[in-house]
Amino acid sequence: MLSALVKLSPPWLLGCLRNRAWLIVAFALLLVVGVRVRLRDMPLERDEGEYAYAGQLILQGVPPYHDAFNMKLPGTYAAYALILAVFGQTPGGIHLGLALVNVATIVLIFRLGRKLLDDAGGATAAVAYALMSLSPNVLGLAGHATHFVVLPAVGGILLLLRAVETRRTKILFASGLLFGLAFLMKQHGIFFGLFAGLLLWWSRFGPPLPVGNDRSVRRAGLRDEGELPPAFRWRDILRDLGWFGTGYAAPYLLTCLILWAAGVFPQFWFWTVTYGGKYASAVPLVKAADMTSAALRAIVGPNILFWLLPWVGAIMMWWDRRLDANRRFLLTALLICSLASISVGFYFREHYFILLLPVLALLIAVAVSRSLRLLGRKPSLELFLALAVLVVSALATGAVLIGNGALWFSLTPARAVEETYGSTVFGDARTAADLIAANTSPNARIAVIGSEPEIYFYARRRSATGHIYVYALMERQPYAAKMQAQMIQQIEAARPEYVVFVQNQLSWLAQPDSEKQLFDWWPGYWAANLELVRTLNTRQGAADFDETKPAPPTASPQANNYLLVFKRKSGT
Repeated sequence: MLSALVKLSPPWLLGCLRNRAWLIVAFALLLVVGVRVRLRDMPLERDEGEYAYAGQLILQGVPPYHDAFNMKLPGTYAAYALILAVFGQTPGGIHLGLALVNVATIVLIFRLGRKLLDDAGGATAAVAYALMSLSPNVLGLAGHATHFVVLPAVGGILLLLRAVETRRTKILFASGLLFGLAFLMKQHGIFFGLFAGLLLWWSRFGPPLPVGNDRSVRRAGLRDEGELPPAFRWRDILRDLGWFGTGYAAPYLLTCLILWAAGVFPQFWFWTVTYGGKYASAVPLVKAADMTSAALRAIVGPNILFWLLPWVGAIMMWWDRRLDANRRFLLTALLICSLASISVGFYFREHYFILLLPVLALLIAVAVSRSLRLLGRKPSLELFLALAVLVVSALATGAVLIGNGALWFSLTPARAVEETYGSTVFGDARTAADLIAANTSPNARIAVIGSEPEIYFYARRRSATGHIYVYALMERQPYAAKMQAQMIQQIEAARPEYVVFVQNQLSWLAQPDSEKQLFDWWPGYWAANLELVRTLNTRQGAADFDETKPAPPTASPQANNYLLVFKRKSGT
């Protein structure tokens, strides 16, 4: 009966049935592109502002770490510079570039899921990643560096599998390049390189790695699972690691060479290595437990079923006969290294969890693919589990679409940011920047006392200080006092035409024992050199502000929430 219906079906319908996995992925891509294009004018948040300003400076010929200090590696700065050059120096241009990065990642995850499992597994992994990476619970709508880590990392995994299959050193070198780019985008990417090293070791010591999905024919000469591996040869593994390691190190070494030639290598080394090491070890384990709990509460929301399903897949993969020792090792090693990547310093920021999404999507694919294969079998406990998995997967998809539907499909870009972050500060920062841009020349210097680097990008004005964030200045670390003194000296020497004081705790993260030099200096400086021209009342959380009674700037950034725009007094 079924075969007769297939024969009577029109060719276009048969084509759709044959390519149904790609059709499912296409619908996921349409959703992602539609949401990101609709919300492309979302105001930039702080990290986006940092990357955008650094990218803008690169396009002006200013190297990273010259006029903008931060501990992050410069890969995402270069990626933003490319996006700004192609799509324009606007939030819309940035978010269009992010959409392309997201789409490319989804396609690669589909190919990886299909390679490890089958078409159903690939489509499931792609859809799961698409929905989770778009979620405001992991700040997925913003162009965080973690998006730029995942893209080359997933591409590197695919190339690595191809290199192991063919034993071609050129592909191995190219795979190393991609993993090296993942690290260059953000230090957390180093754990994907560690995963690749483990996989290379396994490829020589263990049974052969997967070469395709169920429809593939194993290449001649590869053994079935259970056969003894060949004699382990150190020469082979050292050769493979050498080619991979050379490709992996190349992006970082080339970056060091470029920054040395640009004269900023000492600043680069201090911020990314010397200070970066202090930052990574600054959180005590007791506080880390609290931060972990807060982050987990923040990331679940409508996605809670999608965060539970992977662990079902992690259990089911041990009795799925298609998943031989190689696939199980790959998924297990990727899970462990992905968990390590989000745990650096025990900070657990919401957007760090984007690094975990590829392996979670693959584990969800394991559960769904296995469950689909069990349909049609005789009733058993495993069949009932399979039905439960499929029902929960459908409910998880519906919950994500319903839970995020208002933000994705109806809220304005400005309201979407306010809903995500519980603050109007990012929209107000754009207002302040527009005021500055309208009243200064393009070569004017400005300063932001706070951590809102997006103001520099919007205004297209250079910062009077390299400290575009004050977070490092507030931390309990040995360089805080020196950093504050440097920021003060740079501002006084540059004599900025406009200064924005950000009175918002989340823009400072000041602690009771933070260094107070900057707070002591500020009241006297603005009173002697600046006049207040605009007060922008911002909303933070559920707080309600009385706009008729703006508070004057204080020595502490913790009272109330304002953006205070100052202009330099004439003659000072």
